Amino acid sequence: MDGAIDDPRPASETAVRQAQDELEVELPSEFLAVAQIHQGAAPVPASIDLPNGFGTAVDHLLHFEDSPFVSNIVAAVFPLLDVLDEGIIPFAADVGGDFFCFDYRADDNHPSVVFWSVDWGVVPLAPSFADFLGMLRDRGTAQPRSSR
Repeated sequence: MDGAIDDPRPASETAVRQAQDELEVELPSEFLAVAQIHQGAAPVPASIDLPNGFGTAVDHLLHFEDSPFVSNIVAAVFPLLDVLDEGIIPFAADVGGDFFCFDYRADDNHPSVVFWSVDWGVVPLAPSFADFLGMLRDRGTAQPRSSR
C-alpha cells in the first residue's frame, strides 16, 4: 500500500473505542485499518507538498496507548483546544511539531484531511485519509518548510 507504515505497534479494539468515545467522533475506517496496526510509527514515504508551496513530512502517527502520553490521539487535542476549531482532530505529528488532522466540520461521517500549523492555521489537504496517503512522497521530494 502506498503510505505503508514502518514499526507496527498494534492497538487494542478497547483502546480505539475509548479514544473515539473521548473524542466524540467515529475515526475513518481507512485510518483505523492503518493506525490500529501501525500506531506511533512513521509512514514510508512521509513527505508531503503543502498547497502553500512549502512541504513537510509526517513524523509519526498518534497512538491509542497511555504512554507516551504526549503522542496519544486524545491527549494531543488538549493543548490545542484554544487554537483548533471544534471538529478538527489531530491524527499525526509533522516533523516541525504541527499536526495532520481530520476535519469533521463539514461532514461528521466523512472527514477531510487538513494540516494545522501554528504559522498558517488550518490548510486543507485531501478529501479523505486514503487521498492523503496518496499525496505522500519519498523524503527529500517535498519543498522545505519556511523557517519560524
